[in-house]
Amino acid sequence: MIFVDASYIIALIIEKDQWHEDAIKLLDRLKSEDKIITEAMIIESINLIGSCHGGKVGYMTFKYIKDNFTIFKSETLLEESLRYYLKFDGTLSLADCTAIHAMKENQIYEILSFDDDFDKVDGILRVH
Repeated sequence: MIFVDASYIIALIIEKDQWHEDAIKLLDRLKSEDKIITEAMIIESINLIGSCHGGKVGYMTFKYIKDNFTIFKSETLLEESLRYYLKFDGTLSLADCTAIHAMKENQIYEILSFDDDFDKVDGILRVH
């Protein structure tokens, strides 16, 4: 299982993104793995994709994620993520901290991401 960050989804959909070609190269990896994501990452992705390509593309992206990813949910997700947010003193976004919490809870060690902030987190390998 691999966690998928918003930066990867955005790069995959938005052709003008600086990481688009790298995202395409990782597409086989995305398709071959069980994928997990948090709602915060979905919101980040769809907000940016929608602002670039419109609501229909944002909605289609959501449908793809809903049909192909496990969406991690927890009643304590926000509170637990805030612990990481404080630990990293705000240098990782709260959305990124939801990823860290979901990964730790599910014993996932790899994240598809172009966000080098994840390199600060021990025990997480960023695939990019």
